[in-house]
Amino acid sequence: MRMIGTLSQKNQARKFSDFLLVNGIPNQVEEEADGYQLWVRDDRHLSAAERFFSEFQSNPEAEAYRGRGASAGAIRAREERLAKRSPVIDVRTHWHRLDTSVGPVTGILILLSVAITLLAMADRSNELLDYFFITRYDVVGPYLQWSGGLPEIRHGQIWRLVTPIFIHSGVLHILFNMLWLKDLGSELERRQGSLYFSILVLAVAILSNLGQYLLAGPNFGGMSGVVYGLLGYCWIRGRYDPSSGLSLNQGVVTMMIIWFVLCWTGLIGNVANWAHTFGLVAGMAWGFAAAKLRR
Repeated sequence: MRMIGTLSQKNQARKFSDFLLVNGIPNQVEEEADGYQLWVRDDRHLSAAERFFSEFQSNPEAEAYRGRGASAGAIRAREERLAKRSPVIDVRTHWHRLDTSVGPVTGILILLSVAITLLAMADRSNELLDYFFITRYDVVGPYLQWSGGLPEIRHGQIWRLVTPIFIHSGVLHILFNMLWLKDLGSELERRQGSLYFSILVLAVAILSNLGQYLLAGPNFGGMSGVVYGLLGYCWIRGRYDPSSGLSLNQGVVTMMIIWFVLCWTGLIGNVANWAHTFGLVAGMAWGFAAAKLRR
């Protein structure tokens, strides 16, 4: 399934959907907060559907789009009859956003997160875990003490710019982040490729880690900055470049933004809010730039 665009009016979306179907392109319309999304069921029809969509936007009242409802209705009725006779369900139609596969880079990120989090739980002295924080620090009473200027990184331990994303403070923390990483990461990796996805993750990780360190200190960890970066990228890239195939349900975006704001209130506890913020902004900016360059 690939989304080809969004129309603001229901009757226009239905008219174009009928036109596509009559021209041999199975599709469906989904209502979202910003309008009616048009999805093509088979990627082989994507280029033709995008061309038709561009032409439709230029002149939606053209004669070619009129009077297609009856023919399209007959096709849909025939499809429904065939579906009732067949025990096979086309998952591309019924659950086009459900995919249990995990991208290779996404899988590696999940495995590293689990491994280092288990290490954190087992390493009570934090001697090994110290190598994964952005810089070493000491706890002196209620305060943290550390050397400014990231001396370890300046002396060659450049992995510290990234590795805080693998440190999680508990089961719920890592479970929440890994579920989001699996869904957002696998979809983005599948659409954009493993190399592109890896570069995006590294860039967002470094920016969100540096932002959190500079504004709140070195005592932080977690994949949530990267997760918010992936969320921002998919959200904005899909909105401004529907042909990318990336799309987020408005309810998902709303829920994540509510959680983002809730974390800033302090009710959730000690949260790396600056990492969230830098990650989200970086992802949105990258998604917007990628969409504009695509055009």
